[in-house]
Amino acid sequence: MSIEKDVERMFREDAEMQKKYQKKKKNSRMATIILLILIAIVALLLAELLGLFDGLGRKEHKGGVDKPLISAADDSSESSSRSASSTENESSDTAVYENIKVSGSTFLYKGSEITIDEIKDIFSVDKMNMNVIALIEDDNATQNTMDELTGVFRDMGRKYKIEAVPDIESAAESLVR
Repeated sequence: MSIEKDVERMFREDAEMQKKYQKKKKNSRMATIILLILIAIVALLLAELLGLFDGLGRKEHKGGVDKPLISAADDSSESSSRSASSTENESSDTAVYENIKVSGSTFLYKGSEITIDEIKDIFSVDKMNMNVIALIEDDNATQNTMDELTGVFRDMGRKYKIEAVPDIESAAESLVR
C-alpha cells in the first residue's frame, strides 16, 4: 500500500505544480499585457508632445487657426469671434478668395513660385480690394514660413484663412503598410 500512497502523493504534487505553473504563466501574461499598454501610452504621449500627430484632424496644430476668418484688427479672442462672425456675415456676399499655397518654405501663387515681397505687392491695398481674403493652403509648410506669411497679412490689415491640404494616400502606398 505504500506504493499506492506514494504514487497518489506524486500525482497530487504534480497537479499542484501544474496549477502553480499555470497561475504563474497567467500572471506573466497579464504583466506583459499591462507593460505593453503602458509602453503604447507613453509612446503616444511622447509622439503628441513632439508634434508627430499634426494634421490628423485637429486644426489647432496647423497654425493655431480655428476661426473661419482672421483679421489683423482682431486682437482678443472674444472680439475676434464676434468680429469674425459679423465680418463673415457682412462680406459673405462680396468676399473673394485668392489662393496661396505654402509648401515647405516656398510660396505658390497661381501656379508659380513667388517671394514674400511679391505677395506684399500683389495683396497691397492699392492693387487689391479689401474684400479679397487670402486663402492659405498649408501643404506641409514650415512654421517659420507660415508665421512670416500670416505676419505680412496682419501688418497689411488683410483677412486670411488657413486650410490644411488633406493627405491623399495612393492605393500602392496603403498596400505597403
